[in-house]
Amino acid sequence: MSVAGMDVDGQNVSASGYVSGLIEDGGTCSFVFSGADRDATRTSRGITNASTTSCGLIQIPANLFMRGAVELVLTYSSDSVTVSSQPMILEIP
Repeated sequence: MSVAGMDVDGQNVSASGYVSGLIEDGGTCSFVFSGADRDATRTSRGITNASTTSCGLIQIPANLFMRGAVELVLTYSSDSVTVSSQPMILEIP
C-alpha cells in the first residue's frame, strides 16, 4: 500500500507506504516512479510497527518529471519476501 502526492509548495512529490500482513525490520522499500519522460527510484529501510512493516516517507523533486501522469509502484524486498503494490497514478501539475 502506498500513498503519494504533490507537496503543498509544489517542489516535491512525497510518498509513503507500508506492507500489511508482514512485521519485520531491515528490508528495502523501493518507490519506483515511472513517467512518460523519465523513471526514478527512491529507497528506504523497512521498519516494524504494531501490525505492518512501515516504509516511512520519501520525497523526490517534482521537476524530475514533465506534467502529466506518473505511475508509482512500491516494492518491499527482504531475505524472506518480495512484494509489490498495485500501481498508483498521480498527476504532476
